[in-house]
Amino acid sequence: MDLATIELSVEALIGSLLALGILFAFCRSLLAEDFVISVLSGKTRHSWKSIKVIEQACFCNVCEILLTPSAGLFCDCCGLCTHSTPVCQRRADREYRCKDKWLRNETSVRHLWVHGNLPIGVHCADCGEEVDHHVSTDPGLYGWRCAWCQRCYHNDCYSRADVKGSCDFGEFKDMIFPPYSFVAARTKDMRLHLASITPPDIENWEPLIVIANTKSGSSTGANVLSLLRGYLHPLQVMELGSRGPQDALQWAAKASPRPCRILVAGGDGTIGWVMNTIYALNIKPQPSVAIMPLGTGNDLSRVLGWGPEPPSVLDPVEILRSIRRARSVNLDRYDLQIEKIHYRLPIQRHPTKTIHVYNYFSVGVDAYITYNFHKTRESRFYLLSSRIFNKVEQCLVCKINLDNPNSLLQLLYFTFGTQQVMQPGCEHLEEKLTLYLDNKLVQLPELQALVFLNIDSWGAGCKLCELSNSNGEVRIVNSISDGLMEVFGIVSSFHIAQLQCNISKPVRIGQAKQIRLHVKDTVPMQADGEPWMQSPADIRLQSRSQARVLKLAAS
Repeated sequence: MDLATIELSVEALIGSLLALGILFAFCRSLLAEDFVISVLSGKTRHSWKSIKVIEQACFCNVCEILLTPSAGLFCDCCGLCTHSTPVCQRRADREYRCKDKWLRNETSVRHLWVHGNLPIGVHCADCGEEVDHHVSTDPGLYGWRCAWCQRCYHNDCYSRADVKGSCDFGEFKDMIFPPYSFVAARTKDMRLHLASITPPDIENWEPLIVIANTKSGSSTGANVLSLLRGYLHPLQVMELGSRGPQDALQWAAKASPRPCRILVAGGDGTIGWVMNTIYALNIKPQPSVAIMPLGTGNDLSRVLGWGPEPPSVLDPVEILRSIRRARSVNLDRYDLQIEKIHYRLPIQRHPTKTIHVYNYFSVGVDAYITYNFHKTRESRFYLLSSRIFNKVEQCLVCKINLDNPNSLLQLLYFTFGTQQVMQPGCEHLEEKLTLYLDNKLVQLPELQALVFLNIDSWGAGCKLCELSNSNGEVRIVNSISDGLMEVFGIVSSFHIAQLQCNISKPVRIGQAKQIRLHVKDTVPMQADGEPWMQSPADIRLQSRSQARVLKLAAS
């Protein structure tokens, strides 16, 4: 090989490495990029979604022809509707504005009027009468609505209104981040990022940040996002991505010292993830968390008054009014500290693992059942098995217990609990544990599970404190902010099913502020529904801080 060939090969190698380096840096910048950058620096565009989400008849804003659910789109930011065909969609993108995401050097925003397709039952902001979609003899677009303040007008009333004036954001102005409140700055590579948020001159301004786990609750999470984007600033309504809620919670940090409210659409695991991130980021003042229950158990949602499941009809106005009506309360955050024990090296100290617990912590058969269920859900055959499982569950619900919302959990404990009976792994649990409550040794009876409660809802709505109070003993009063945990025992998996049906009582163990558990053998555990197998360890459980949550009183 001659010298020229060698030099050419080296140059090719260097060029290839340089190209790979540039590609790597570009991909990394995309992954780490502040999600606000592309929106602040780019052109305001419509965000098209299927009109199936809004569940009403709509007309195309371009050609005014009735849209079919399969061929209709609507912008979930401003409410504009169009056919999914390129002709109408491109014209809509070109001729109709969407909400401004960022306004530089402005102190107000103008109304953004959208023609027709008004929500059902709205009233005219001028005459106060209901805007009837059928008063016009010709079908098509009728009435006007502002995409920011949601004020609606008849065609005649609209012609008399001050439609070119400044918008005050309407009923939910105290929840909205105005587009002129953002302060953007450029990095060294000349990209824009959100530097700070200037509080607007709005009385009692406490903005709402919406975080939805779209993997929970079928398509409900995505529908919540689409519906609330139309009533709030689109950027304050976010999907929970693989990086977690850090990006969304930066909005709360930037808004400091003004407090924020956060709506979490997801299960107990998603709610815990958000509250853990708030704690890790040390956001002051602490945002108050409201819940849209999309999980399986939804225990915290039940206790705080948000219900066991999402409403059958998602009404964004009612959702926002409920959040405003709710009051902020404290919720104990318990530190579960786990220090592993290796008997062969008793002198060696191992790092302590800390898990934050908000709802409950348990050891034994219930954790084992949850652990098996999680393993099944992670299986490659879960898609098939879950369909069969759902069919069986539907049949049992229809034939056995139609009105009981806990039927799925009862079936779960029956299915995996039967497996536990056939292959026992939690018998004589009391021999594998040593329990101290407030530094006092507790003699445990024969059990298969120990449950430590912060809230009186466990296993999808089972109220152990309330059940134990029905036996005439001294009444236990559960509080989510007193620093005390209630401790109960479970005899077997069938005992769990009996508790779910409210035909049995748990075994009372005690109450304590400081809990120590010495684990002598490998046992199943779970914290807020997240299970694992725990090897011998010293475990301490104590409340060291509190989270802020929104509690909804019964209307």
